[in-house]
Amino acid sequence: MKSIILIGGTFTNLITALELVDAYDIKIFELNAEIGLPSKSPGHLKNQTHLSKYLTPDQLEFLKLHQFDDGYTLRSEWGLKHLAVHAANSGVEIFTRTRITNCFETSEGFTIEYQGGGPESNGQLDCHHLVNDIQWTYQAPGAKQHMLPNSKNILVPQFGEFVEMHGGTALSKDCTNLPEDAYILPRSEGLTEIWQLEENWNPHHGWIETIQNTLPIEAEKRCIDAQIEQGWEISKVLK
Repeated sequence: MKSIILIGGTFTNLITALELVDAYDIKIFELNAEIGLPSKSPGHLKNQTHLSKYLTPDQLEFLKLHQFDDGYTLRSEWGLKHLAVHAANSGVEIFTRTRITNCFETSEGFTIEYQGGGPESNGQLDCHHLVNDIQWTYQAPGAKQHMLPNSKNILVPQFGEFVEMHGGTALSKDCTNLPEDAYILPRSEGLTEIWQLEENWNPHHGWIETIQNTLPIEAEKRCIDAQIEQGWEISKVLK
């Protein structure tokens, strides 16, 4: 059976894995300790059927999808976790706290060397295809990163140019007089997720949590739907 290594525990890679798991041996490498934490994906879903294809009704109920004027909102980290559980149960092998320390092309595809969080978590793997989606993975400043060659044979999901943005969640009752260019996602539990290009606004009672990350410049490509659709595109290329 041919093999695929997917770099990054992202919506795109998890959808790719679920679409191809019956035809490929698939492994996912994630730098962080868990898939979904910390999450840099805004919790914005425009079409509910994009997720309902992969999750059970109970899982969708757990996500507490909240309808607003541009689709639905949810905690994206929980969406990622449910997809990761589905992928693992389907036979996808997931390596967390693991980085690729070396990677080179071969006549069959790629060979990677990796180092994990445990004392005996080092190894080498061959694969036929490599997909790199670290653009959607939170990367702490100064943290060690994957070492990958600049190769046209590595597949990269396409979202256009990324720009640094400031995100956070606040009490919805504090979310008044927001900047017109803010990306505003009201959620079901009385919180609102807000992303700004500049830190021009702060909630009256302070932020519950904040994160500084890069997101696509094009607003339509920031939602979960765009990442799922890229997973479909990658899976079509590899089928």
